[in-house]
Amino acid sequence: MAQTEPRPPKLLAEAFQHWLDAQREAIALVDSAPHPGHPADWGEGYRWVTRIASLAQNWAIEKNDPLRPEIYLSQGPARKLIVDNPDVNYYFARLDENETYRLSGNRGTAPHVGFTLGTDFLRSASSRRPETGPTGTVGQYNLDEFELAQNGDYEILLSRERQPGNWIPLATGAAQIAVRETFGDRSLELPATYRIERLGDRVPAPELTPEGCAEQLHDAADLLLFIVRTCVAMWRGNAGHLNQIGGAAGQQHVDAQDDAVRTHSATDMVYQGGRWKLEPDQALKLTLSPPAGGSLYWGLTLVNPWAESYEYRYSQVCTNQALARPNPDGSWTVVISARDPGVPNWLDTGGRLEGFALIRWVWARSLPANPVCELIEL
Repeated sequence: MAQTEPRPPKLLAEAFQHWLDAQREAIALVDSAPHPGHPADWGEGYRWVTRIASLAQNWAIEKNDPLRPEIYLSQGPARKLIVDNPDVNYYFARLDENETYRLSGNRGTAPHVGFTLGTDFLRSASSRRPETGPTGTVGQYNLDEFELAQNGDYEILLSRERQPGNWIPLATGAAQIAVRETFGDRSLELPATYRIERLGDRVPAPELTPEGCAEQLHDAADLLLFIVRTCVAMWRGNAGHLNQIGGAAGQQHVDAQDDAVRTHSATDMVYQGGRWKLEPDQALKLTLSPPAGGSLYWGLTLVNPWAESYEYRYSQVCTNQALARPNPDGSWTVVISARDPGVPNWLDTGGRLEGFALIRWVWARSLPANPVCELIEL
C-alpha cells in the first residue's frame, strides 16, 4: 500500500507553480508584443493564451499516452495553432515507434486527407529534455494511396516492421501522427472518420504518480511558452516584408531544418505568407496564378498577430480554389480590405488595417509563383 502524505510533494507543487508562472509569462509576452493594437488584437491575444493553455493540457497531460492512444480533433474554431487553416480538420495522436497501431475509419469526400508522421513536438518545446538530432516530419502519406473499401472504409497498420496490406512505417523518431483533412466546400463534402488502437499485449491500467504529473505539468508549461514565443517572433520577423507574399515548399523546410516549427511542415504542401498593412481607403489585391500542372487545392486565410485565423464562423476571412471566382485566364484575384469593395473574392478584415495572410497549396505539380500583390485605392 502506498504511503500517504498530508501535504503535496514538493516537486508537484513546484511543477504546478511553473504551469501558473508560464501563463503569466505568456500574457506578459502578449502585453509587450509589437502588434497593431487594434481592440480585436488585444481581445484575441488574451483569449489566445487561454486557448493555447487548453491545447497544451491536451497534448501534454490528457492525451499524451502512446500505449493508450486517442486520435482527437486538436484544432477548431475555438482552438487554433500556429496559422490554422479554416478549411482543414486537424486530428492528432501520440505514437511510440516501437508499437504497432491500427488506424481505421471512413474516407469521407474531402479532396485531401494527409497523414504527417513526426518527431515529438513536446521534446522540441521542452526546456528540460530538448530533442537532439533532426526534428520534424519523418513521413508523409495521402489516404488515397491506400486500398479503400467500395464504401470508403479503410484500415492501415502503423509499425516499425513491414505489414501485409495497407501499411505506414514508423520511422526512427516517429512519436506522433497529425491528420490534415482539407475541404474545398464543406457544404458539399462529408468529413472522414478516424479510430486508432494499439495492437499487441494488453498493458496495465495507467497509474498517475506525483512524479508523472509533475513532468506533464512542466511539459504543458514549456509547450505553452514555446508556442507563444514562436508566434510573437513570427509576427515580428515579417515586419520588413509588408504587402508581399512569399514562401517555400514544406519539403524544403523539413530538409533545411529551419526551426522546430517549420520542420513539422506537411511535405505535400507549399506555404506562402506575409504581413499586410493598409491605409483606411486602401485594399491589397492579390493575383494567384495556377502552377504548371495545376494543384489539388489552394487556400488563403487572414491571420491575426497571434497566428490565429480571423473569426471565420461569422465573416468571410478565407477562400480557396473551390470557392473563389476565377479570372478568364485561370488566375484568381483576391482583395483584402476593411470594407466591401464590391468585387468578387473579397476578404473582410473586420476593420483591421494590419494583419498576416497565408496561402497553402496542396499537391502543386510544380512550385507556385508568389502572388502578385498591389495596393489599390477603394
